[in-house]
Amino acid sequence: MKRAKNLRESFLYAFQGLVYALKTQRNMRLHLFSATLVLALGWLLELPRREFIAVLTAIMVVMVAEMVNTAIEATVDLASPVLHPLAQTAKDVAAGAVLLAAIGAAFLGAWVFVPRLGGIGQDFMVRWNHTPSATVAILLVLIAVLGLVAWIPKAQRGRQRRPE
Repeated sequence: MKRAKNLRESFLYAFQGLVYALKTQRNMRLHLFSATLVLALGWLLELPRREFIAVLTAIMVVMVAEMVNTAIEATVDLASPVLHPLAQTAKDVAAGAVLLAAIGAAFLGAWVFVPRLGGIGQDFMVRWNHTPSATVAILLVLIAVLGLVAWIPKAQRGRQRRPE
């Protein structure tokens, strides 16, 4: 096991952990795609700052929970290569934490977005008319993230992958 010698290496290892989660965990890629859509929708609908911060916080809680779940699963697999009821319980509880975070984020998203969805077409046209370059940039980011979500599993073919 490597130990970081300095702050730069600490960030490098943390970034490698994020990349690992995105490469190996289908749900992490789904969370990233969903987060991108939600943030773009929040920008389009011009959410008030407090609501945007609440949505962003919910997104981060779900993604952090997914990464902690991945870490717990890896640790359990290392400590208990043979199927054991307590190992399964640890994995199930960690996955349940992600589910709970996602349900909470979905309720928050419904509370914030549903009342605003009626005028989404008009909001898009207002954004397009006032900031077409920013609107195109947001759409390109959405397409890029969708491409990333679709490409990563194909790039992993032929490599040894852990079960999710």
